[in-house]
Amino acid sequence: MLADRVLTDLQKDIRQKYEQLITDLVHQREVTQQLINQEIQSMSDFAWLYHMRFYFNHKQKNALEQLQIKVANGNFFYGFEYLGVGEKLVHTPLTDRCYLTLTQALHWRLGGSPFGPAGTGKTESVKALGSQIGRYVLVFNCDETFDGNAMGRIFVGLCQVGAWGCFDEFNRLEERMLSAVSQQILIIQMGLKANSKRIDIMGRDVRLDSAMGVFITMNPNYAGRSNLPDNLK
Repeated sequence: MLADRVLTDLQKDIRQKYEQLITDLVHQREVTQQLINQEIQSMSDFAWLYHMRFYFNHKQKNALEQLQIKVANGNFFYGFEYLGVGEKLVHTPLTDRCYLTLTQALHWRLGGSPFGPAGTGKTESVKALGSQIGRYVLVFNCDETFDGNAMGRIFVGLCQVGAWGCFDEFNRLEERMLSAVSQQILIIQMGLKANSKRIDIMGRDVRLDSAMGVFITMNPNYAGRSNLPDNLK
């Protein structure tokens, strides 16, 4: 029915909703068929844990903790960030592997670093994962004009509102800048691991929202790119 309806003359927002539903349903059908073919019968089987699963607990009094998302070791509460009807990323096996890696990094209070040639979906994968978990993702295009203070102000904002920051072409920053930024990221990650409510960054006492995340994307083979310092890796 959806496939028939999407071929008719529809309003733009309605068409996008139908297309998103079709994309999700096709992926669900493929995952279900894959689990059936592998004869998966245990909830502890990795083939089951591998995929993103949503659990709704109606007995939970806190509405913000009723919807839980699980991927392997990672457990997250849905963010309920209103993101509107945007473009939907087509789900492929590579997308699933990317989601698995990034969610495990978030579980261990670390960051994500997709890298590869331009146009392969690095940034879009981070944005799509944020949409799946209900998080607001802010994308920053890094270039030579970024300095330590600018990056620090961005981190301060992300920490306080609990949004995700995705820094595109991160290794376009100068090496001295990368070293300074690595110290700021280290402070944030240590705060997240310790479940701290506040951290000291750029000489300011800042509230730390445990939902915040830091992601970077890189083109390692392009000319003019810097190598990441070891402490940032």
